[in-house]
Amino acid sequence: MKQAKTLKLEELMGLYLKQTGLERKFKEMEACLAWPEVVGQVIAAYTGEINMTNGKLFVRFTSPVVRNEMSMVKEGLVKALNDKLGEQVVKDIICR
Repeated sequence: MKQAKTLKLEELMGLYLKQTGLERKFKEMEACLAWPEVVGQVIAAYTGEINMTNGKLFVRFTSPVVRNEMSMVKEGLVKALNDKLGEQVVKDIICR
């Protein structure tokens, strides 16, 4: 009798997400959830709505000063988010 290879739940979920085409959306959601950890609680407190489409992370800020500061360091934030996610998910950050 031949035994089937057993998979860990994490591996099985990865296969499922890839086969259903949901892997990219899942990673985009992870990027939105990682935002407060990457920018810190002070900046996160000035963050309103966050969503992501086609590699662009749209972030609405409640303070124009914070929005301006984040616009100036967005390349570093893109790198930090992608490092946190372990792959190139975020291509650009649009500050609103």
